[in-house]
Amino acid sequence: MSSAKALSDNRQRGFTLLEVLIALSVTAIILTAVYGIFSGVVAAKERLESDALAFHQARVLFDRMGREIRSFYASGEKGTFLGGENTEGRFFLELTTTVTSPSLPRATGFSRVRYEVRDDPEDRYALPELIREEQSLLPGADSEVMENRLFGGIRAFLVRFHDGREWQDEWTSDQSSPPRMVELFLELEVDEVRQSFRTAFEIPRFEGNL
Repeated sequence: MSSAKALSDNRQRGFTLLEVLIALSVTAIILTAVYGIFSGVVAAKERLESDALAFHQARVLFDRMGREIRSFYASGEKGTFLGGENTEGRFFLELTTTVTSPSLPRATGFSRVRYEVRDDPEDRYALPELIREEQSLLPGADSEVMENRLFGGIRAFLVRFHDGREWQDEWTSDQSSPPRMVELFLELEVDEVRQSFRTAFEIPRFEGNL
């Protein structure tokens, strides 16, 4: 009788194969759910970081271009306001402005700036970059053109011009005065995430710009 009772007690204390399989299945389900939640949190964090980087780049660019556009100035034959598609079918913007970069050699307070999209010369598979050129224009200043590669990941960079009646896709030297407003559209791709940004700037009207 004592041996039969001991065998019965051992069976009660142990786990059957079915119970072990059920426990493993429940554990696997819990771990999968935890991993899914963790992966979702990581993906959301990476998306927020990509969005933050794109927003920062767009904000810095639009702030800079806005100051330059609003400070457009035409000084005789040196006044320039051009925009539209270049020979490669990509949009550019070129203008003379009183806002100059502190890093410009012998910065003088009057310069020509140009923004355009170019391919990355170091990586043929990379998305294009946004390039900024600046050249001082006052007499006696260093006429060297300073070129800066602002950032890459450019999916689109578009410029439109309002003449007071309607929007136009280009602004040429045939126009006798600058546009009333300039609209900028920028589409960036950061970590395979695309973000689009659009803004417009009004050009003040005064004697030098009429």
